[in-house]
Amino acid sequence: MELPLPCRSRFFFPISSLIIITLLSCSVLGVNGIPGNETDRLALLEFKAFLSDPLGVLDSWNITIHFCQWYGVTCGRRHRRVIALDLRSLNLGGIISPSIGNLTFLRVLNIQNNSFHSRIPPEVGHLYRLRGLHLNNNSLDGPIPPSLSRCFNLVILRIHFNMLAGNLPTELSSLSKLKGLILYANGFTGPIPGSYGNLSSLVNLGTTRNELGGMIPDTLGNLQNLKVLSLGANNFVGTIPTSIFNISSLESLDVTKNQLVGSLPSDLGFTLPVLQFLSFGLNHFTGPIPKTLSNLSDLTLFNINRNNFTGEAPSFQKMNELRRVTIGSNHLGGRQVGDLDFLCTLTNSTKLETLTFHSNNFKGNIPECISNLSTTLKSFSSVKNMLSGGLPGTIGNLINLEQFFMDGNNISGNIPSEIGNLARLKQLYLGWNEFSEEIPHTMGNLSMLTHLSLRSNSLQGAIPSSLSKCRSLLLLDLADNKLSGAIPPEIMEISSLSIYADFSSNNLTDKLPMEVGNLKNLGILILQDNRISGEIPSSLGSCIMMENLYMQDNLFEGSIPSTLGNLKGIRNLNLSNNMLSGRIPKFLEDLNLTSLGLALNEFEGAVPTGGIFKNASATSLIGNKHLCGGLAEFRLPKCNTEEPRRVGTMNSARIIIISSVSGLLGLLLILVLLYILWCKRQRKAAASEFSRDGLWKVSYQSLLKATNGFSSINLIGSGSFGLVFRGVFDWNQTIVAVKVLNLKRYRAAKSFISECEALRNIRHRNLVKVITACSGTDYQGNDFKALIYEFMVNGSLDGWLHPIVKTIKTKEEAPRQLTLLQRLNISIDVASALDYLHNQCDVPIVHCDLKPSNVLLDDEMTAHVGDFGLVRFLPEATRESIADPSSSIGVKGSLGYIAPGKIKTLHSSCLLCPFFYYLFKGQMKARLTK
Repeated sequence: MELPLPCRSRFFFPISSLIIITLLSCSVLGVNGIPGNETDRLALLEFKAFLSDPLGVLDSWNITIHFCQWYGVTCGRRHRRVIALDLRSLNLGGIISPSIGNLTFLRVLNIQNNSFHSRIPPEVGHLYRLRGLHLNNNSLDGPIPPSLSRCFNLVILRIHFNMLAGNLPTELSSLSKLKGLILYANGFTGPIPGSYGNLSSLVNLGTTRNELGGMIPDTLGNLQNLKVLSLGANNFVGTIPTSIFNISSLESLDVTKNQLVGSLPSDLGFTLPVLQFLSFGLNHFTGPIPKTLSNLSDLTLFNINRNNFTGEAPSFQKMNELRRVTIGSNHLGGRQVGDLDFLCTLTNSTKLETLTFHSNNFKGNIPECISNLSTTLKSFSSVKNMLSGGLPGTIGNLINLEQFFMDGNNISGNIPSEIGNLARLKQLYLGWNEFSEEIPHTMGNLSMLTHLSLRSNSLQGAIPSSLSKCRSLLLLDLADNKLSGAIPPEIMEISSLSIYADFSSNNLTDKLPMEVGNLKNLGILILQDNRISGEIPSSLGSCIMMENLYMQDNLFEGSIPSTLGNLKGIRNLNLSNNMLSGRIPKFLEDLNLTSLGLALNEFEGAVPTGGIFKNASATSLIGNKHLCGGLAEFRLPKCNTEEPRRVGTMNSARIIIISSVSGLLGLLLILVLLYILWCKRQRKAAASEFSRDGLWKVSYQSLLKATNGFSSINLIGSGSFGLVFRGVFDWNQTIVAVKVLNLKRYRAAKSFISECEALRNIRHRNLVKVITACSGTDYQGNDFKALIYEFMVNGSLDGWLHPIVKTIKTKEEAPRQLTLLQRLNISIDVASALDYLHNQCDVPIVHCDLKPSNVLLDDEMTAHVGDFGLVRFLPEATRESIADPSSSIGVKGSLGYIAPGKIKTLHSSCLLCPFFYYLFKGQMKARLTK
């Protein structure tokens, strides 16, 4: 009896695998059955068969030259066997073939910096001569195979920056020659096995950035050859074992970002004499900093940031190699004098680059000795202390300073003009102090400045126009001072301003410059609580990236300019407490506002009823005496639509009637002309949506509007790389499906390129039609990529095969059913699409992700194959390799799917086995029941 098609597909894989194994076995053995180096050649070929090689670097792996001359292959001189395989940084993908275990003479395997995925094959454990295994910077997952413990000659194991998970295998503790165990940036869980204390040769143990937990095992103190111990960014608890502080060879100790407690041993500077890197930040350590720390003359980094240390800062007098000192966010200092003496002990550290002591209890004046700090210093931070006195002018000696953070202290006096000498300065924060007098004009010399914050001081005088020379400025904060005069127009020409500009709570006057329209990239503009007058400049509508605009508590007058309707990305708009008049413009209904302040002005007429005006709690209208209508919550009088009666002579009535009719006719004529102009504009707009090649040209703005702001109401599906929304374009009322890619997901951008490449030249009635694509940025400046497809009314095949009953209020949607004829037609449609992709394209295309959720149905239940994000293109060489009966390259893809190839025993219809199974299993079950 012939087996059903789904059953036959199950038997195909083991039978074909047996044939391949038999052929390989025959090739490996000579005429006398004695294995030779042919084993290595076949192992390499099978290894290649599981790879994707977009750069073609492995094209040399062919029969024309000996495999010892293949790219990345090194053979031993004596046996001509492969001893090293170095394929690092070649943009290779795919999986690591189990055949790697047949390279039994292999000593070094290096495939780092590629895109390998799936698990590490256990067959690697067959490589008992292996000394170096470098798998880092890939996308490998699953656990570490315990079989690696059989590689007893292993010296270095580097598997960092992957997606490996599970517990660390205790079996690795038998690798007595292992010197480097680098595991960081994975997803390992559980504790560090105590048996790792038996790795007597270990020099470097790195587990940073995992999910390891429990207590740090005391047995790690047995590793007397250890130089680097990196345990940071995990979930370790308890204290650091005392035994670890007795590893005199230790050069680097990193336990940053855990949940460790306790205090540091007082003799730390004696027991760890060669320590160069010490990082205890983001834990819960308490107590004083050991004074013996000053004996660590080789120390380059000292980080205790964000703990609970108390007492005074240590002396750094003998630490001439220091590059970074970070002691912020503790409870250090608190004495009346001498808190900042440690700064003067750093003058011998001629390589110092970072000095951070923010958020402590340091008091006193800033000592003059800071001018003697190394000119290599790039970052200086003393935020949120209790420093007083003035800022020494000698700060200008630190000519390489890039970041200077002093906000949140009690520093007074003027900002020294010498600050203009810091030509490399990028971030300057002096806010929340007591600086007075004028802003020095020399700040215009800081041409590389990106962040400037002087808020909450007592600065006076005018804003210097020289600030306009800071052409790289992203953020400008001058709020809460005593500045006066007009905002210089030159400031509004700094087109780089994008994060925010805050001029609030000053005494600024005069008009807002028309040049404000140059700030096209600005996200937030705050002008509130000043005395700025005149009309709101219409050029403000050019600031298309604006999200928040605060202009309340000023003297603005006139009406709201219609150009503000161009601010499609604005969320918060506050114009309260000014002297604005006229009617509230209707375009405010169309903006995606979350709050709107129009209170305490002189607006009149009817309040709009759409958009933000539907939310009374988000709209402020109080204090406008001549408004009417709107929501009941506004408590405004109803609008009077009746015309008042007029008393007069018959001639007056006639004049009124004639005037009214004439006015109406004139108004009607104007409306007709406007309608004609509007129609012409609409036709031009519709024509502009198409490029010369017939594809639609759509922007992020048009997609945002078509999907109602990518509303969850329009969400119709989700996938590995993004979400799919239903959208309707204004210009032709076409319903489309918009696939928005989540570019934060790994390989999402690559999926977008693959799908565009696949859909660029293929056309078939059973393939989902791509209308166009959009690649640009959103209103926040983030990369944005989307694909626009023809909308499929009946959704995916998966939704029909596995219907979900939905309840909307009290109505229920009955489960949908497919008839036998419909199932057969769908199978034929899918087969037609695959036949076209495999046999009728110039370059055969493999879908690689064929499943019911990627088969969409139109209004006539015609099936269309979609989602080409994982496609593979098969060049001629690959097709010939697939045609070879001894090659296993043809067996690819996910479970239940076989990539196409010209294998004589395999027909394209075999690809439909999973669909026949899902489509007809219900019908088969019904017949069996009968």
